Amino acid sequence: MHQKKINMSPYNDLEAQILSYFEQDNLSDNSFSKIALLVFGFQYKNNSAYQNYCSAIGSTPETVSHWNQIPPLPTDAFKSTDTAIASFPARQIKHTFLTSGTTSEVRGKHDFPSLSLYEASIRYRWKQLKLPKVACGIFLTPSPASAPNSSLSHMMGVLESSIASESIWLLKDNGALDDSALVRCASEKEPLFLLGTAISFLELFDRLTEPIKLPKASMVMETGGYKGSHRNLEKTELYQLFEDKLGLHENSIINEYSMTELSSQFYTQGIGDPHYGPPWTRTRVIDPRTGVDSAPGSPGYLVIYDLANLYSVMAIQTQDIAVAHNDGSFTLMGRDPSALPRGCSRSADS
Repeated sequence: MHQKKINMSPYNDLEAQILSYFEQDNLSDNSFSKIALLVFGFQYKNNSAYQNYCSAIGSTPETVSHWNQIPPLPTDAFKSTDTAIASFPARQIKHTFLTSGTTSEVRGKHDFPSLSLYEASIRYRWKQLKLPKVACGIFLTPSPASAPNSSLSHMMGVLESSIASESIWLLKDNGALDDSALVRCASEKEPLFLLGTAISFLELFDRLTEPIKLPKASMVMETGGYKGSHRNLEKTELYQLFEDKLGLHENSIINEYSMTELSSQFYTQGIGDPHYGPPWTRTRVIDPRTGVDSAPGSPGYLVIYDLANLYSVMAIQTQDIAVAHNDGSFTLMGRDPSALPRGCSRSADS
């Protein structure tokens, strides 16, 4: 019996609209709200789990008139073993990313029928940082081939040609970290770009018998926290280690914030500045008790609206605590201590 062919036109039309926004430096609140409401209607219709959630709290496309009224779905929903958080038919799944965790835990999953929108979001967001391409990019994460279900490894693979002319992956398939290539590249006096999780950098620092002075104009991108590991450093302590071990000033260090359940990235540079997202995202900080926006300057749960999350749920409620700023940026304060361990760094530490 032949399966009925799926009409992908509505998907393709919305994807094309969202892609057109990737090339814009700014997206007005009105324009964002207009496309966000279309995406909400699409996801409400095609994502049964999300529709049930929205209906239970009395939010439907008929009652929502602005992007900030669209109900955010808690990230724990992606761990459901009963219903996929997907806005397309299950038989169209082409790729799945899994959250980090142990084999005994239920891991969240993010399914995709195509990675074209996801990868475009990664590339366009990185392009907005306007960073120079260097001779050598050194990655302290598993390669995409060795970790096909890791969204972090996939992101690194998407970016490697934009970052450097040559790429070296220090983390071997058996999990061991080989720092010999870093020593060799550092001696060639050409700027390097190091990318990895906070915990993988700590492992590198532990392995170094003496500091390595990286060439001038070298940079680092670090991501992930310490939850679920035996390590825990303040950002100032971690960045001091970058200076002590690699000779890098804090302004040469970029922090990336994202998660498996999202498709876009938020960046900050140095210490003290907030995280900024691309024009196709919006953020709120909500009171965890009431679900309404926290008072100005007050911490709450970070909520992210990501248009690139077309094929799952655009509005995501994280378990990260943040403070919102008037320009749409946010300052991370930490993670809800009652939340289960999560994070890219955790898999590197296990």
